[in-house]
Amino acid sequence: MVGLDHIALIVSSEESIQFYEKLGFKETKRIERSYDTVVFMRCGQVGLEIFIDPKHPERVSDPEAKGLRHIAFSVNNWDKVLKNIGCESVQTDWFGRKFTFTVDPDGQPIELIEQKTEINSANFKTDEKWVQEYREQFGTEPNFM
Repeated sequence: MVGLDHIALIVSSEESIQFYEKLGFKETKRIERSYDTVVFMRCGQVGLEIFIDPKHPERVSDPEAKGLRHIAFSVNNWDKVLKNIGCESVQTDWFGRKFTFTVDPDGQPIELIEQKTEINSANFKTDEKWVQEYREQFGTEPNFM
């Protein structure tokens, strides 16, 4: 069995800590080193290990580099979080949940997904952008349930 232990992020300032607090994360430990600060945060089963260091290079985003694309957090207090964080328009995912994207202060893409106990397959129109992108990428129709 494999479980997610934590997500490690490099950020440029304390502003990012405040961003993740708005999502519900709480600081659990802080280690000051001569060259950076490491902040551990937790929200439910999700752990963050955040390295604060303004000297790291900027995130490559255009063209998007291989590797981590975004981090997705399920949110149980949907309206409160969206009120506190600037987000893109809300859409519906492949399973019928509301979702939106935002970025942290350093430009790391963050997906916020409505937390639901029951997940169903959603009905999508074949002209939706993501369906077209899926066809182009995989050469087949999406089938998620």
